[in-house]
Amino acid sequence: MASKKKSGAREVIKEEDVLQAVVIADSFNIRFAPITKNIPRALMPLCNVPLLDYTLEFLCEAGIQEIIVFCCAHAEKIKAHIRNSKWSKGSSPASVRTIISEDCLSMGDALRDLDSKSIIRSDFVLVNADLISNMDLKSAIQTHKKRRDKDKSSVMTMVFKHAPAGHRSRCHEDEVIIAVDKETDQVLHYSKVGDKKKIAFPLEIFKEHPAVQLRYDLLDCQVCICSPLVAPLFSDNFDYLTRDHFVRGLLINEEILGNTIHVHVIEDDYAARVSNLMMYDAVSKDVIARWSYPLVPENNISTRHMDDYIYGRHNTYTCTDVRLSRGCILEQDVMIGPGTSVGQNSTIRRSIIGRNCKIGEDVHLDGTFIWDNVTIEDNCHITQAVLCNNAVVKRDVNIEKGCILSYDVIVGPCIKLPSRTMLMSEPASHDDSDSDDDETDLDPAATEIDPNIVGSEGKAYLYKPATGNNDEVEDLAKNMWGLTMRIEDDDDKSSGISDNESQSGDELDSDMSFGDGEPLPVDEDEDSQMFYTEVLDTLDRAEEEDQDAENIILEINSLKHAYNIAIKEVNELVVRCIGEHICVKNPHLENVQLLAVFLKLLKKWMKVLRNYIKNSEAQKHCLTGLEELCLQQDKMKVILLKVLNFLYDQEILSEEVIIHWHKTVPSTGDQAMRISIRKQVDPFVTWLEEAEEESSDDDDED
Repeated sequence: MASKKKSGAREVIKEEDVLQAVVIADSFNIRFAPITKNIPRALMPLCNVPLLDYTLEFLCEAGIQEIIVFCCAHAEKIKAHIRNSKWSKGSSPASVRTIISEDCLSMGDALRDLDSKSIIRSDFVLVNADLISNMDLKSAIQTHKKRRDKDKSSVMTMVFKHAPAGHRSRCHEDEVIIAVDKETDQVLHYSKVGDKKKIAFPLEIFKEHPAVQLRYDLLDCQVCICSPLVAPLFSDNFDYLTRDHFVRGLLINEEILGNTIHVHVIEDDYAARVSNLMMYDAVSKDVIARWSYPLVPENNISTRHMDDYIYGRHNTYTCTDVRLSRGCILEQDVMIGPGTSVGQNSTIRRSIIGRNCKIGEDVHLDGTFIWDNVTIEDNCHITQAVLCNNAVVKRDVNIEKGCILSYDVIVGPCIKLPSRTMLMSEPASHDDSDSDDDETDLDPAATEIDPNIVGSEGKAYLYKPATGNNDEVEDLAKNMWGLTMRIEDDDDKSSGISDNESQSGDELDSDMSFGDGEPLPVDEDEDSQMFYTEVLDTLDRAEEEDQDAENIILEINSLKHAYNIAIKEVNELVVRCIGEHICVKNPHLENVQLLAVFLKLLKKWMKVLRNYIKNSEAQKHCLTGLEELCLQQDKMKVILLKVLNFLYDQEILSEEVIIHWHKTVPSTGDQAMRISIRKQVDPFVTWLEEAEEESSDDDDED
C-alpha cells in the first residue's frame, strides 16, 4: 500500500510540473478582413503553411507538453485542422486540445473562461496563433522559474527581442517604450508609443530604483511566461481586455497587489507576430530569407501537405513538380508550391505562390501572395496584393498595390483594379457573423456586381467594414500594406516599413510603401534633375580630389534623402552620371580610347556600383540608365556591348536580366533608337543565350 501512495504522489507532482501553453486563436479585430470571413487568421497560409502550425512547432521545440488552443470564430475549422494534423497523433511531442467559447470578445475573456474551467494548473506560456519564432524559449522559462522560486510576486515574464527602431520586424502599432530596473529586469513602466511625440515617466521609479533603463530598442515578441495567478487576476479585473491592459493595471496597482512583471531579452533569435498585412509581408519575406531557420520551406513543417521544396539561388523555392515555361524569370525571394505552372515570359519577384495555380504568359508578379488553386491569365500585372484560394484573374488585368481578392473572386478581363480595393465573392450583409472580428457584422457597401470595377466577366463585391467600426476602419486604411492616406491626402506622410540589407538583401527607400513600392514624390522631374546635377558635380569633385568610393556613396545617399529620390531612380541615375561624366570630360576621344577610360573608371568606382546594384531589380534600373545614356551620347551606343560584357564579368549584371532587357523594348518614344541600341549588343546576347542552352543541355545529360 505504501508503494502505491508514493506512486500516486509522484503522479501528482508530475502533473503539476507539466509545461502548459495557451494559444489564443482569435485576433478579435478586422485586420485581415474580408479574408477572415472565410477562415480564421490562425489558418491563413504563410509560405504555404498555416500560421497555427508555426506556433505549435515553436512551442513543441520548447518542450511544452500540453497546448491549449482557445477558439471563438471558425472554431470547428481550427478543431478539424488539429484533428487531421500531426499534433493529434501518438507521436506528437505535445498534447494539443481545443477549448471553444463563442461568447469571448477579447484575450481577457478567454483567460477568464479558462480560469472558470480550472484548466491552468501551473506556469504557462501565453501566445497568439500568429507567432513565428525560433527563439530558445526553454532559457526564458528556466529564468522565469528561478525567479519565481525566489520571488513569488513575479507573475509574468515578457519576452522582448533587441531590434533597433526601423527594424523590418517591428510593427508600428505594437511599438513600446519601457522602463526596466537594470539589476532585476523588473518592468517599472510600460507605454505604447503609437503617434506620441512625448512620453511621461513617473518620477517615483527613478527615486525608488538606483539603476533604471529606458528601452525603445525592443521588439515586443508577444510571448509571455505566466504564473498560475495570471488567469485569476484577469477574473478579478473585468476591465482587463488585453495583455497590455493587464500589464498597465499591475504596474499602476503594484503597491496594492504586490505583483511584479519582468522582461527577458533575446538577441539573435527570430520572433514576430503576423498582426496585420504589413507584418504578413515582412514575416513572409523573413521566412523566405531564412531568418526563421529551421522554420523554412524545405524543412516542411506543414501538417497536411508533404511538399518537397528545393532551395535555390536568390532565395527561390520550387517544388519538384512545378512547371516553368521557357523564358519565365524567377528573380529573388520567390516560392512556388506543387502542381503550379508558369507561362512563357512571365516574371515573378518577391512573391509566394501556392499549390495548383496556373500563371499565364507575360504575367508580372511583384510582392504578391497567391494562395491555392488560383488562375491568372495572360498579360496580367499584379503588385503587392493577396489572392485567396480559387481566385481568377482574367487576361489583361492590372491589379495595383494593396488589393485583396478573397475566396472565389473573379475579376476581368481588361481592367485596372485601383489600389487597396478589397473584394469578396458574396455581397456583404449584417448577418455575416462568422468572421474573425470583434464586431462581425458588415456594412453592405455594394449588393450588386459592378462591371466597371470588376470587369465584364467578373464576380465580386466590394468589401466595406461596418460603420460602427470607424476607429478600426480608419486605422486599417492607414496601415494596410504600409500604404497610407497619402494616396488620398497629400498632406499625410508615408509610413511604409524600411527594409535594411541585413534582413532582406535589398537596400530599399525608407519612404517606400509596403517595404518596396515606389514613393509619391512631389515635382518628381525637378527633384530628379537636381539630384542628377548634384551627383555629376560629386563625381567631378571625387575624380579631381581622388576621393575613395565610401565618400562618394555617403554624398550620394545624402543627396538621395535631400531630394526624396526613390532607390529605383538612384540605381538608374548613378550609372547614367558615371557615363555622362566620362563623355563630358573626354569629348574628343575615339571609341577605343573612350572605352578604356570608361572601364578604368568603372573599376575604380566598382564599390559604388556594388552598393546600389544588388539584385535583379536594381540590375534592370542599371540597364535602363545605360540605355538612356546611349540615347543622349551616340558614342556610348558603340561601346555598350563591351561595357555590358565588363559588368557581366564583374557579376554586376546577370545573364537573365540582360536577356530579358534585350527582348523587352519600352513602349515610350524613340522606339527605333531603342531597337538600334539592342541591335548593337546582339552578338553578346546571342553568346549568353547559347551559353545558357549549353549549360541546360549539360544539366539534362547529368
